[in-house]
Amino acid sequence: MHKYENLQNAYKDAPMASFVKKLKLVGLTGYVGLILYYPPLFLFLSPDVNSLAYISLCLFWLPMTLALKGLFQGNPFTYAWSNFVIMWCYLHGLTALWTFEGNKWFIYLEVLLLTMAFIGNTYFARYRGRELGLALPKIKELKESERKMFEE
Repeated sequence: MHKYENLQNAYKDAPMASFVKKLKLVGLTGYVGLILYYPPLFLFLSPDVNSLAYISLCLFWLPMTLALKGLFQGNPFTYAWSNFVIMWCYLHGLTALWTFEGNKWFIYLEVLLLTMAFIGNTYFARYRGRELGLALPKIKELKESERKMFEE
């Protein structure tokens, strides 16, 4: 994996490895799939007709839309923090699997899309960050640099 030295807007300009592109595609597919799937899920597929679907949309769908620009640009920081929103949605999906009685196929689809988004976003942020040189230094390297600094 090649390290890119110019960090000013590097995520837009730096070349990307093929497996990192695949991770980006998996993450985007799951994430955009969820954004497209949540309105019909909450408005039409919800088992409770009297539920307040707009509250569910505000809690789960609206925060997801905030990350779209950074995800399409390929910003590894956005891919990393979008997982916090995905974890919030996992609570809904896994709770629905546990509590809902009846046909669960639409819930399985939600959890599948969440898993795709989580895995793709996590590993894309990790490997793209390494490509761009954004990785945290290892403790061994930190200790060595501190030792040299204090010895001088």
